[in-house]
This record gives sequence, structure tokens and C-alpha cells, in this order.
Amino acid sequence: MGMMFWLVLAPLIAAALILVLPKMGGPFYKFIAFVGSVVPLVMSLAAWVQYSSSIGGFQFVSKLTWFTLPNLWQGKPLVIGLTFGVDGLSLPLLTLAAVVSTVAVIAGKGSIARAKEYYFWITMVSAGLFGVFAALDLFTFLAALELSLFSTFFLIYIFGEKGRQKAAFKFLIYRGFATVALLVAFIVLAYAAVGGFAPTSAIAQGSAGTGSLTLNIPALITTTGQASTAIFPSAVRHTIFIMLLLAVFIEEAFVPFHTWLPTTHEHADTSTNMLIGGILTKTGAYVLLRFGVGMLPGEVRHYGVLIAVLGVINILYGGFAAWAQKDWRRLIAFGSISHMGLVLLGIAALNTAGLQGAMFMLVSSGLLTALLFFLTGSIKDRTHTAEIGQLGGLSKRMPMLSGFLLVAALGSLGLPLTSGFISEIQAFIGGFGTYPGISFVGVVGVILSAVYLLYAMQKTTFGPTAERYAALADARPLEYVPIVILTGLVLLVGVYPDVIGHLFGLSAQALLRIGG
Repeated sequence: MGMMFWLVLAPLIAAALILVLPKMGGPFYKFIAFVGSVVPLVMSLAAWVQYSSSIGGFQFVSKLTWFTLPNLWQGKPLVIGLTFGVDGLSLPLLTLAAVVSTVAVIAGKGSIARAKEYYFWITMVSAGLFGVFAALDLFTFLAALELSLFSTFFLIYIFGEKGRQKAAFKFLIYRGFATVALLVAFIVLAYAAVGGFAPTSAIAQGSAGTGSLTLNIPALITTTGQASTAIFPSAVRHTIFIMLLLAVFIEEAFVPFHTWLPTTHEHADTSTNMLIGGILTKTGAYVLLRFGVGMLPGEVRHYGVLIAVLGVINILYGGFAAWAQKDWRRLIAFGSISHMGLVLLGIAALNTAGLQGAMFMLVSSGLLTALLFFLTGSIKDRTHTAEIGQLGGLSKRMPMLSGFLLVAALGSLGLPLTSGFISEIQAFIGGFGTYPGISFVGVVGVILSAVYLLYAMQKTTFGPTAERYAALADARPLEYVPIVILTGLVLLVGVYPDVIGHLFGLSAQALLRIGG
């Protein structure tokens, strides 16, 4: 059991300690949850330093066998276990998950009611998200995804605001359907890789059905890349890809499956929103990169125009919808949908710039969304509202919070020297290289983001200050920790993009080699 195993296990140990220790104060549980998130953060940074770019591929592999199912395919067993490891695609996303998890714990209140349960579920969500990005087999991936799903459900259901129960079940139903679609796709993929759907003639000739059934992701990448149409029929490939795409659209809250995201964000607390917006909504795009581009590149190319068009639809719809919102949390949710539409456009381009831009956007959107939710949550704690129309003039009473909110908004609209600019410019370069007409329409979304974000900023921080806000306090010392960390990373990626661009570039090239 290596580094990645302990990285995923650390928050589970913290959750177990929170559960079994006698009743203590909220700050004590918060400290345990903090340790359970900061230890994986340190380990992910250590893995970053030790990762060998010259070797590439999956490294720090840890495997633990759980049980074996005998005679599952052609008299051969299927080994079920937990396998973890990272490559140039997953390591930056795993580090993002560790960063956002840590600052989400810091953002939590030590005095919250039922603190024991709250920080238990927070650490369980973190463990699930770490497992998703570190998983190297399909069983591990689905188990980790389910852990994050149910843990987030309880955070919304128990600790959200008025209307939280409805929002929690809506979240569970939508994300549950996505998991079912993934499960079907994974089962079909595993059997198809060993010729389970090959014509009878291919099996009779011994060209199919002779391999061992496996859930190992690296093995499946190799097998699917080498399998001929006699072993892995085109119709089966298309079916798997459509199921994956359906799961991705639900997970990422793309139109028309988008309604769960703004509802969830409107009713969840700040830390939960940081986890959902900063990490959880990035798992769908990761699925499309890992299993779509990584195993079914021909299908990505075949449906490229459709994916690009749907991406632009989400860019524009997210922008227009965000413009119409009166609540900061819903505005951020629709802005995130718009950003993820740009990820679709970059993936559809299927070139180095497009794929790298999509990867950059996952990290950038994660950092900026988490930062926006933290800042607007801090403002809401003071003003008791997230309604944009009820705010105004806050820069006079809260200059630091207002200033950092402006930085986050400018980063989200793609200001140069921020991570948003690097993400957008690369995704659009890739998009224009393959689909210039579609990409030109998508540029309108960038203009929309400037409109709705600057309008919201103007309504929130400028103008006269209401008398009821005259005694508001600015950022507290502890609040500067997540603010400075997230803002610093947004600027670091914007000023020095190679800090993650090198790994993403290697991953993009590796994915393109798979697709020929």
C-alpha cells in the first residue's frame, strides 16, 4: 500500500475518529477534519514533486485485493479490489481536490449545530473525491463516486437552508441517474474489451473471448486501443460512448439536465457549495477525458460537432441565465455551467490546445468557483442575504472582501494574468482550429460573463450603503487563509501556467496518441 492509498485513507481515518470519539466541542471536530484534509494535500504535493515527467503514465500505484469472483468470463475469475495511482491528468485534479477540501474545512464554523455529523460528512466527501481522481480501476472509481454522492446528500439535507430537503433529493436523483449510466457503460466496456460482444465467428476463430475480464483502467486503455472491430464492434463503442456522454451531461449539469445545480447551490451551506462547485462538478468532465478521449477517441471525433455545439449552447445558456439571476449563489452556478461548456468545446476539438484548455478550465473553474462561494458566503453571513438587489455599497464597509470578490469575478471572466484567461484562450484556440464557426459563436459567452459578473459586482459593492450595513465587519484573520490560498493559486496559474501546463501537455499528447 503506497502513497495514493494512504492519501485516500487519511480523511476516512479522520471521519472514523470524529465518529468514535466522545462528544467534544465543534472546534475539536473541525481540527480533526482539517488534519484529514491537509495530510492528503501535503501528500499530493509530495507526489507532484516526485512525479517523473520523463516516464509519464500512471505512477504511485497502490493495489489492495478485496475478493475474487470465480468463473465470471470463459472460466476465468474477476478480481475486485481497490487500485489507486495518478498520471499527468489526474494529479493536478487530485491536488485541486485537496486544496478545496482543506479551505472548505477552514471555512466551516466550529460553532455549528451537530458539528460532529457535519465534519464527519465533510471528510467523507473529501475521501470520495480523492478516490475518484486517484482510482485506477472501475470498481474503485464507482465506489468513490458513490461515497461522495451520498455524503454530499447528507450535508445538503441536514445542514442546508430552508428548502434543503427538496434540493438534497433533487441532487441525489439526478446524480444517481448519472451513476447508473456510468455503471452500465463500465459493465459493457469491461465485457466488450475481452470480446464479450464480438460476433460468434470471431470467438470461434479464437480472436475474441480469450482474455481475462478486468476492471483495471490502464489495462482497459491498452485493450480498447488495440482491439479490432471484430473484437470490439463499432455499435458497442457508440453505445458505451452515448451512455458516458449522458452521465457526463447529468454530472456537469449541462442543459437540459442543469436544474439540480442552481437549486443545490441556493440551499447548501458555504463549505458544501465550495466542495460541489469546486470539485464535485468536475468529475463529469474528468470522465469524458479519461474514458471518452482515453478509451473511445474515435467516438469523440465522430460526435465532435455535436459535442462542440452542445458546449456552445451551454456557454451561452449559462451566461444568459446567470445574467437573469438575483441570487449570487445561482449566478455562480450558471457561470460554472458556462465554464464547463467551454470544457466541452475544448474536448470536442480533439487537439493539443483544446484538450489542454479543457484541463486548465477544470482547475481554474474549481479554484474560482470555490473562491466566489467563500466570499459571497462570508458576505451573506454578515448581511443575512445573497440577494444581489438587497446589497450595495459594501466596498465602503468591507473593502477587503469586496476587493477579493472583484478579483474572483475578473478571473472568472478571463482577465489576463489569471487562470481564467489561460483556460479560455487555450480552449478557444483549440476550438477555432477544428470548429471555427461554432467557436466564434462561443466567444459571445465570454462577453456575457463580463456583463453579468460586472453588473453583479456593481450592484453589490458600489453605490450607497444601506443603514443596516453600517456596522459590518471586514474579513476576519481566519478568513484570509482560504482567500489568500485560492486567490494566490488563481494568479499563480495565470502568471506561470506551466506549473500545471507541463503535466497537462503531456497528458493531452498521450490522449491524442491513443486516438491516432
